[in-house]
Amino acid sequence: MNAIRRILILIGLTAAVIAGASVPAWAAFSDSSRVDLTIATTTVAAPASVTVNDSCTTATTVVRRTVYTNPGTGAQTQTAYSSTTTYAASPSNVQSSTSSTVAGPGPNETTTTTTTKNTTLSVSVNWPASASKGVNGYLVTAYLNDGSTYLMAQNDAVTLSTSANVDADYLYYAPRLSVTTTTSYGWTATTAQTPVLSC
Repeated sequence: MNAIRRILILIGLTAAVIAGASVPAWAAFSDSSRVDLTIATTTVAAPASVTVNDSCTTATTVVRRTVYTNPGTGAQTQTAYSSTTTYAASPSNVQSSTSSTVAGPGPNETTTTTTTKNTTLSVSVNWPASASKGVNGYLVTAYLNDGSTYLMAQNDAVTLSTSANVDADYLYYAPRLSVTTTTSYGWTATTAQTPVLSC
């Protein structure tokens, strides 16, 4: 009888321990808490304006070369050479080369004069800083009418201008410029394109 009683007590204690151990687990499943999530919206601002100054300068180079021709052998010897270059503002793109030869100045000499004109387009661009947070730089891009683009400059966040000199033949492609704000988190914003560059 005592053995039976001990077995029943042991079974009861075991059941109590199992039930007591399971209470916290059930409580964990039934507990709840509220978490508020706030997602901040961020916008990136392109520079408020873009100022472009563009102009053309034509370089005129005149080369004079005098050659003496030996009347007996036909051998030629250069006896004089000069080259001068002048610069002038130009309202258009000028690209040309002409050459002429005259007798003299001495016997059996000829002097050839070659005049070459080449125009350079000078462009300077500046803009105000973007007010956005996390700005880490600016990109200046040229857009050509054949659909291609050209990265004119890649500046840091404090450099708000750039300039370049290129052959004025690029004017044929009616280039326009824009400035893009870049940020440390990868978002960007680009200004509208400027009017077509010209001399």
